[in-house]
Amino acid sequence: MRIIPTLTFALATSLMFAGFANAQVKTEADSTFVIKGSERAATSMVVRADGKTVTYDAKIVAWPTASVKVLSFKKAKGGVLHQITDEKTIFVRSGSVDTTVDGKAVTLGAGDLASLPTGTLSGKGDAVVVAWTAGSLTPDAKPAVVRGADVKPGGAGKLVIKRYDFPGNSVRAVTLQKGGDTPPNSAKTDSLILVTEGKMRFHQDGKVFEVAAGDFIREVAGLQHNWEVPHDAGFVTTSALPIGAGPIDPNKATDRPK
Repeated sequence: MRIIPTLTFALATSLMFAGFANAQVKTEADSTFVIKGSERAATSMVVRADGKTVTYDAKIVAWPTASVKVLSFKKAKGGVLHQITDEKTIFVRSGSVDTTVDGKAVTLGAGDLASLPTGTLSGKGDAVVVAWTAGSLTPDAKPAVVRGADVKPGGAGKLVIKRYDFPGNSVRAVTLQKGGDTPPNSAKTDSLILVTEGKMRFHQDGKVFEVAAGDFIREVAGLQHNWEVPHDAGFVTTSALPIGAGPIDPNKATDRPK
Protein backbone atom coordinates (compact mmCIF):
# COMPACT_ATOMS: atom_id res chain seq x y z
CA MET A 1 0.00 0.00 0.00
CA ARG A 2 1.43 3.39 -0.94
CA ILE A 3 1.34 6.17 1.66
CA ILE A 4 0.92 9.58 0.07
CA PRO A 5 2.32 12.62 1.88
CA THR A 6 0.59 15.93 1.40
CA LEU A 7 1.66 19.37 2.52
CA THR A 8 -0.32 21.36 5.04
CA PHE A 9 0.28 24.67 6.81
CA ALA A 10 -0.21 25.19 10.53
CA LEU A 11 0.54 27.86 13.10
CA ALA A 12 1.17 26.57 16.62
CA THR A 13 2.24 29.17 19.20
CA SER A 14 5.25 30.86 17.59
CA LEU A 15 6.04 28.04 15.17
CA MET A 16 5.12 28.18 11.51
CA PHE A 17 5.26 24.75 9.92
CA ALA A 18 6.38 25.51 6.40
CA GLY A 19 6.46 21.94 5.14
CA PHE A 20 4.66 19.60 7.50
CA ALA A 21 3.92 16.29 5.80
CA ASN A 22 0.64 14.75 6.86
CA ALA A 23 0.43 11.15 5.68
CA GLN A 24 -2.84 9.82 4.35
CA VAL A 25 -3.43 6.09 4.20
CA LYS A 26 -6.19 3.90 2.89
CA THR A 27 -8.36 2.32 5.57
CA GLU A 28 -7.79 -1.41 5.93
CA ALA A 29 -10.58 -3.84 5.06
CA ASP A 30 -12.81 -4.87 7.95
CA SER A 31 -11.69 -8.47 7.39
CA THR A 32 -7.99 -7.58 7.85
CA PHE A 33 -6.71 -8.43 11.32
CA VAL A 34 -2.90 -8.17 11.04
CA ILE A 35 -0.51 -5.84 9.23
CA LYS A 36 3.12 -6.94 9.27
CA GLY A 37 5.39 -4.11 10.34
CA SER A 38 8.11 -5.38 8.01
CA GLU A 39 5.74 -4.93 5.08
CA ARG A 40 4.49 -1.47 6.03
CA ALA A 41 6.99 1.03 4.65
CA ALA A 42 7.73 4.05 6.81
CA THR A 43 6.90 7.45 5.37
CA SER A 44 9.57 10.11 5.73
CA MET A 45 8.11 13.30 7.20
CA VAL A 46 9.84 16.66 6.86
CA VAL A 47 9.04 19.64 9.10
CA ARG A 48 10.55 23.10 8.74
CA ALA A 49 10.04 25.70 11.46
CA ASP A 50 12.03 28.76 12.53
CA GLY A 51 14.88 27.79 10.26
CA LYS A 52 15.03 24.26 11.68
CA THR A 53 14.44 21.13 9.62
CA VAL A 54 13.38 17.86 11.24
CA THR A 55 13.01 14.58 9.37
CA TYR A 56 11.34 11.57 10.99
CA ASP A 57 9.70 8.29 10.04
CA ALA A 58 6.04 7.39 10.49
CA LYS A 59 4.37 4.01 10.14
CA ILE A 60 0.60 4.35 10.06
CA VAL A 61 -2.14 1.72 9.98
CA ALA A 62 -5.67 3.00 9.50
CA TRP A 63 -8.06 0.40 10.90
CA PRO A 64 -11.81 0.82 10.30
CA THR A 65 -12.28 2.09 13.87
CA ALA A 66 -9.10 4.19 14.42
CA SER A 67 -5.50 4.54 13.34
CA VAL A 68 -2.23 3.55 15.01
CA LYS A 69 0.92 5.55 14.32
CA VAL A 70 4.53 4.81 15.22
CA LEU A 71 6.65 7.95 15.02
CA SER A 72 10.44 7.53 15.15
CA PHE A 73 12.67 10.56 15.74
CA LYS A 74 16.47 10.84 15.64
CA LYS A 75 18.70 13.52 17.14
CA ALA A 76 20.88 13.29 14.06
CA LYS A 77 17.85 14.22 11.92
CA GLY A 78 16.85 17.24 14.01
CA GLY A 79 15.17 15.62 17.02
CA VAL A 80 11.42 15.72 17.62
CA LEU A 81 8.95 18.00 15.87
CA HIS A 82 5.43 16.83 15.00
CA GLN A 83 2.15 18.70 14.82
CA ILE A 84 -0.62 16.90 16.69
CA THR A 85 -3.65 16.53 14.44
CA ASP A 86 -6.06 13.60 14.97
CA GLU A 87 -4.01 11.79 17.64
CA LYS A 88 -5.98 11.32 20.86
CA THR A 89 -3.45 9.33 22.89
CA ILE A 90 0.35 9.58 22.91
CA PHE A 91 2.51 6.85 24.51
CA VAL A 92 6.28 7.37 24.65
CA ARG A 93 8.16 4.13 24.00
CA SER A 94 11.64 5.63 24.30
CA GLY A 95 13.30 9.02 24.72
CA SER A 96 11.29 12.07 25.75
CA VAL A 97 9.01 14.64 24.14
CA ASP A 98 7.52 17.97 25.15
CA THR A 99 3.88 18.77 24.46
CA THR A 100 0.82 20.53 25.88
CA VAL A 101 -1.94 18.83 27.88
CA ASP A 102 -4.93 20.75 29.23
CA GLY A 103 -3.15 24.02 28.46
CA LYS A 104 -0.01 23.11 30.40
CA ALA A 105 3.45 22.33 29.05
CA VAL A 106 4.59 18.83 30.00
CA THR A 107 7.57 16.58 29.32
CA LEU A 108 6.80 12.92 28.73
CA GLY A 109 9.54 10.36 29.26
CA ALA A 110 9.75 6.71 28.29
CA GLY A 111 6.69 4.90 29.62
CA ASP A 112 4.62 8.09 30.05
CA LEU A 113 1.28 8.78 28.38
CA ALA A 114 -0.89 11.77 27.50
CA SER A 115 -4.52 11.75 26.43
CA LEU A 116 -5.93 14.61 24.35
CA PRO A 117 -2.61 16.46 23.92
CA THR A 118 -2.57 19.61 21.79
CA GLY A 119 -0.09 21.68 19.82
CA THR A 120 3.10 19.89 18.94
CA LEU A 121 5.50 17.20 20.02
CA SER A 122 9.02 18.57 20.30
CA GLY A 123 12.40 17.58 21.67
CA LYS A 124 16.11 17.43 20.92
CA GLY A 125 16.95 13.73 21.14
CA ASP A 126 15.94 10.32 19.87
CA ALA A 127 12.39 9.21 20.64
CA VAL A 128 9.78 6.66 19.58
CA VAL A 129 6.11 7.52 20.10
CA VAL A 130 3.02 5.35 19.62
CA ALA A 131 -0.12 7.38 18.91
CA TRP A 132 -3.74 6.28 18.56
CA THR A 133 -6.61 8.25 17.02
CA ALA A 134 -9.20 6.27 19.01
CA GLY A 135 -11.35 8.66 21.00
CA SER A 136 -13.03 8.34 24.35
CA LEU A 137 -15.38 5.45 25.04
CA THR A 138 -17.54 7.82 27.09
CA PRO A 139 -18.68 11.42 26.53
CA ASP A 140 -16.86 14.44 27.92
CA ALA A 141 -13.41 12.94 28.43
CA LYS A 142 -10.81 15.32 29.82
CA PRO A 143 -7.07 15.59 29.03
CA ALA A 144 -4.72 13.73 31.34
CA VAL A 145 -1.11 12.71 31.86
CA VAL A 146 -0.29 9.27 33.24
CA ARG A 147 3.27 8.65 34.42
CA GLY A 148 4.60 5.17 33.90
CA ALA A 149 6.20 5.25 37.34
CA ASP A 150 2.73 5.59 38.88
CA VAL A 151 1.24 2.58 37.08
CA LYS A 152 1.44 -0.59 39.14
CA PRO A 153 1.81 -3.92 37.29
CA GLY A 154 -1.08 -6.35 37.58
CA GLY A 155 -2.07 -9.62 36.00
CA ALA A 156 -1.47 -13.18 37.05
CA GLY A 157 0.79 -16.09 36.21
CA LYS A 158 2.79 -15.44 33.06
CA LEU A 159 0.81 -12.33 32.09
CA VAL A 160 1.84 -8.92 33.44
CA ILE A 161 -0.23 -5.86 32.54
CA LYS A 162 0.37 -2.20 33.23
CA ARG A 163 -2.96 -0.44 32.77
CA TYR A 164 -2.79 3.29 32.09
CA ASP A 165 -6.25 4.49 33.03
CA PHE A 166 -7.37 7.97 32.02
CA PRO A 167 -10.80 9.57 31.59
CA GLY A 168 -12.70 7.70 28.90
CA ASN A 169 -10.21 4.97 27.94
CA SER A 170 -6.97 3.21 28.82
CA VAL A 171 -3.73 1.94 27.33
CA ARG A 172 -2.47 -1.47 28.34
CA ALA A 173 1.21 -2.44 28.21
CA VAL A 174 1.25 -6.22 28.34
CA THR A 175 4.14 -8.65 28.87
CA LEU A 176 3.62 -12.35 28.22
CA GLN A 177 6.15 -14.96 29.34
CA LYS A 178 6.85 -18.05 27.29
CA GLY A 179 4.00 -20.50 27.76
CA GLY A 180 1.53 -17.84 28.86
CA ASP A 181 -1.14 -18.88 26.38
CA THR A 182 -4.57 -17.28 26.81
CA PRO A 183 -8.02 -18.91 26.55
CA PRO A 184 -10.51 -17.80 23.86
CA ASN A 185 -12.19 -14.53 24.81
CA SER A 186 -13.85 -11.51 23.26
CA ALA A 187 -14.56 -7.90 24.11
CA LYS A 188 -17.13 -5.18 23.50
CA THR A 189 -14.57 -2.90 21.85
CA ASP A 190 -11.80 -3.23 19.30
CA SER A 191 -8.28 -3.47 20.67
CA LEU A 192 -5.66 -1.79 18.45
CA ILE A 193 -2.36 -3.48 19.17
CA LEU A 194 1.29 -2.82 18.42
CA VAL A 195 3.55 -5.78 19.19
CA THR A 196 6.59 -4.38 20.98
CA GLU A 197 8.75 -7.44 21.60
CA GLY A 198 9.06 -11.13 20.87
CA LYS A 199 6.92 -13.44 18.75
CA MET A 200 3.43 -14.86 19.29
CA ARG A 201 0.71 -16.77 17.50
CA PHE A 202 -2.58 -14.85 17.24
CA HIS A 203 -5.89 -16.63 16.67
CA GLN A 204 -9.03 -14.76 15.60
CA ASP A 205 -12.20 -15.83 13.79
CA GLY A 206 -10.75 -19.23 12.91
CA LYS A 207 -7.56 -17.75 11.41
CA VAL A 208 -4.01 -18.03 12.76
CA PHE A 209 -1.28 -15.38 12.39
CA GLU A 210 2.41 -15.47 13.30
CA VAL A 211 3.16 -12.02 14.71
CA ALA A 212 6.35 -10.36 15.92
CA ALA A 213 7.68 -7.07 17.24
CA GLY A 214 6.59 -4.20 14.98
CA ASP A 215 3.38 -5.86 13.77
CA PHE A 216 -0.05 -4.21 14.03
CA ILE A 217 -3.12 -6.20 15.16
CA ARG A 218 -6.82 -5.46 15.43
CA GLU A 219 -8.77 -7.56 17.90
CA VAL A 220 -12.29 -7.05 16.63
CA ALA A 221 -15.18 -6.50 19.03
CA GLY A 222 -17.30 -9.61 19.40
CA LEU A 223 -14.88 -11.99 17.68
CA GLN A 224 -13.23 -14.69 19.75
CA HIS A 225 -9.45 -14.51 19.87
CA ASN A 226 -6.61 -16.04 21.85
CA TRP A 227 -2.82 -16.10 21.99
CA GLU A 228 -0.18 -18.79 21.87
CA VAL A 229 3.07 -17.60 23.42
CA PRO A 230 6.07 -19.75 22.38
CA HIS A 231 8.49 -16.95 23.31
CA ASP A 232 8.54 -14.06 25.76
CA ALA A 233 6.63 -11.22 24.10
CA GLY A 234 4.79 -7.98 24.70
CA PHE A 235 2.46 -5.40 23.19
CA VAL A 236 0.71 -2.09 23.82
CA THR A 237 -2.93 -1.46 22.99
CA THR A 238 -5.89 0.83 23.46
CA SER A 239 -9.64 0.39 22.91
CA ALA A 240 -11.78 1.76 20.09
CA LEU A 241 -15.55 1.76 19.80
CA PRO A 242 -16.93 -0.49 17.06
CA ILE A 243 -18.38 1.33 14.08
CA GLY A 244 -21.78 2.76 14.98
CA ALA A 245 -21.49 1.84 18.67
CA GLY A 246 -22.49 4.23 21.42
CA PRO A 247 -20.67 5.03 24.66
CA ILE A 248 -19.46 2.19 26.86
CA ASP A 249 -18.05 1.91 30.37
CA PRO A 250 -14.24 1.66 29.88
CA ASN A 251 -14.12 -0.92 32.67
CA LYS A 252 -16.24 -3.20 30.50
CA ALA A 253 -14.27 -2.67 27.31
CA THR A 254 -12.09 -5.73 27.78
CA ASP A 255 -14.50 -8.12 29.44
CA ARG A 256 -14.23 -11.87 29.02
CA PRO A 257 -17.71 -13.36 28.61
CA LYS A 258 -18.25 -16.78 30.17
